[in-house]
Amino acid sequence: MLIRIADEVIYRVLGNEAVILNLATSRYFGLNSVGTRLWQLIAEHGSEEKVIKAFQAEYEVEEMQLRQDMDDLIQQLMQKGLVRNDTQETSQAV
Repeated sequence: MLIRIADEVIYRVLGNEAVILNLATSRYFGLNSVGTRLWQLIAEHGSEEKVIKAFQAEYEVEEMQLRQDMDDLIQQLMQKGLVRNDTQETSQAV
């Protein structure tokens, strides 16, 4: 799946944590160090598969558990309007 940070979202990494602001809703969110690293990899790679490979290169984690945790995080981020599924938007625009 291709994912990207929503256009109306800004963020700042402070130490090992991220503070995220959705400008459309004026709501702030925070991510712990693991969530922040996943967020950074999403911003850098934009592909779930690339994020998983990069994360596994940095941390010792089982792939199945990582995929489940990442899917859960992405769903939460999507529900809050912080990330978008780029594949859906591309197909809807056509």
